[in-house]
Amino acid sequence: MSKHDYSQRSYTIVPYDPNWPKSFEKIREAVETVFGNIAERIEHVGSSAIPGMAGKPTIDILVVVKDVAAVDRLNSKMAELGYVALGEYVAPGGRLFTLEENGDRVVNIHCFQSDHQKTRRFLSLRDYLRSHPEESKAYSELKLDLYRRYSSDYGTYRKEKDAYMKDLDDRAEKWWLSRES
Repeated sequence: MSKHDYSQRSYTIVPYDPNWPKSFEKIREAVETVFGNIAERIEHVGSSAIPGMAGKPTIDILVVVKDVAAVDRLNSKMAELGYVALGEYVAPGGRLFTLEENGDRVVNIHCFQSDHQKTRRFLSLRDYLRSHPEESKAYSELKLDLYRRYSSDYGTYRKEKDAYMKDLDDRAEKWWLSRES
């Protein structure tokens, strides 16, 4: 069971938008000015980072930081850019900033230290899907199918997608580790 209540959340799944990488670059530039040397790197992750991948029209960004506690000092600067700080929303030891337009979430900025398991998960999944177009296609088709069946029930969408994601994450992790050895 998820710790988040998705019962009232609206969402949409759309085909890949070739403008997503350009949107990421624009956001990255603004975020870079706020994070400065706190950020070790800023990566485009999530469905919008996978060419051809259907997904929510949300740009997901991973900011790998030296010290996650230092991120808290940036809350007011991020607020000036329109972001809301949600703290450890995703996982302990992380921070999340969100940006919404007209009630729709358009950007998630995930902040984790380089040694956090979520850092490797974001990067391994992204790189695995980029390297395995058949997996990317299957995952896209699943999301589109689930959206067709549960367009007004994000909780059920997430429950079914998360079950698939566990196996996908495991495959991505094994692939990632095999590259390191």
